Amino acid sequence: MSLRSFSIAVAVAVVSISAAFGQIVAQPPAASAPPVSAPPALAPPAAAAAGKAKVYVPGLEQFMNAILMEHNKLWFAGRARNWELAAYELGEMKEIMGDVQDFVPVFKNLPLADMLDAVIVKEIADLEKAIAAKDGKAFVAGYDRLNAACNACHQGTENGFVVIKRPSAPAFTNQDYRPHR
Repeated sequence: MSLRSFSIAVAVAVVSISAAFGQIVAQPPAASAPPVSAPPALAPPAAAAAGKAKVYVPGLEQFMNAILMEHNKLWFAGRARNWELAAYELGEMKEIMGDVQDFVPVFKNLPLADMLDAVIVKEIADLEKAIAAKDGKAFVAGYDRLNAACNACHQGTENGFVVIKRPSAPAFTNQDYRPHR
């Protein structure tokens, strides 16, 4: 599932829950209960007042957390030599990085889109080659170079306290990373 699909699913769930909550709150009080005065009306958001739906755009942290999940899964897929899954996870990372380039091209007055493009052109491309060649040694070296590139970017954006490394355990213990077919 792409981040955009996930965001849409979350938005639909929030709207459904909000609607259900509104129905619960809107129910009339029981006949024996004393009347309750209505809360003051809240002004609708400007977008709603103009007849436009508000669109949720994840912030950089949400994008980076999604990349980190795929990064974790990529490691365990590659270590298990599940090259099909590794290629998929790397593709998901590229897709999210593309979303960052589109939605957060500048961060702290730095050209984040260009910084990510450099990682995509070099480290991601090298990993794609290692995966296509089904080369475990090249995969590990490429993964470590990707980590170094991520950490260099974090340093460059004054977020050096965010340090990426090889994961020691899968984030998702309910996924089997071994090849199947």
